[in-house]
Amino acid sequence: MSSINKELTVVQLDLVNSSKSFQDIYTKYNLGNETLAKFIQQIEEIIATAFNQSIKNQEIQGEFTKIETALADGCRLTFESVENAYNFIRIFCRKVNERNEETGIDQWCFRIGAATGNVDYDPERMNPMISNVLVVVKELETGAFPGWLFIDEMTYNALSQEIRTNFSSQTFENKHGQSRQAYGCPMLANYVQSIRPIIWTDKNKQALIKIIKDVFTEQELITICDNNTGSLGGNPYHAISGNTVNARYSDLVNHLIKKGFIDSFLNILCQESTHFANLVESLRK
Repeated sequence: MSSINKELTVVQLDLVNSSKSFQDIYTKYNLGNETLAKFIQQIEEIIATAFNQSIKNQEIQGEFTKIETALADGCRLTFESVENAYNFIRIFCRKVNERNEETGIDQWCFRIGAATGNVDYDPERMNPMISNVLVVVKELETGAFPGWLFIDEMTYNALSQEIRTNFSSQTFENKHGQSRQAYGCPMLANYVQSIRPIIWTDKNKQALIKIIKDVFTEQELITICDNNTGSLGGNPYHAISGNTVNARYSDLVNHLIKKGFIDSFLNILCQESTHFANLVESLRK
């Protein structure tokens, strides 16, 4: 059959710091694949429940409105309707909030992106759906603050005026250091506040280096970088040198500023340590 051109809204979500959660299952708690499978299944069950509720009593075409790709720490979904896509996100976040209220469990926080555009669909291809919108939604998901939904202009314009009032204009950098625009809205109760930019004077650089050194050991920092290569353009520790810890921290900060990954780096460290987040806030004034 020939391919079909169809306008779809694509949603992609990703569990923040999933690499650390997966690593803890093996190293910290000395558990194995069976436990990891149960962990992933819990995520999948919330996604499936939210998806089924979002399309209840709706007339849909199953090849277009579906859980398109399962990812271990999230998924990508496609919807024929922007309204259904937003409804899924709303229900999903409500269920994550309910889950996070349970005692004695680690908090889940997700980054979520949504983008709308034309998709070329051919079920006979190995990749049935081909579209630039798949690239856009990945950028939005990666660029979103933890607990936030980032959407493109086309998705924003298709939402009702009442829903649009919850969104604000946001700027983020993609993995190549290029500036991107989005409309953002905090969706989870444990969302991270939007971050005011830091002016990287020599004074602020030195202050940041001291804060990092006071809060994190070098081994902790290496592990954090290794667990977040997707957000940092690889492991930045592989690109630095220095004979002392202070010199290596200085190289690390300068490298991340130069490559445009410093904001992502600070986001990650703020998630790792509330104490760090409180200390680094002084640099944003």
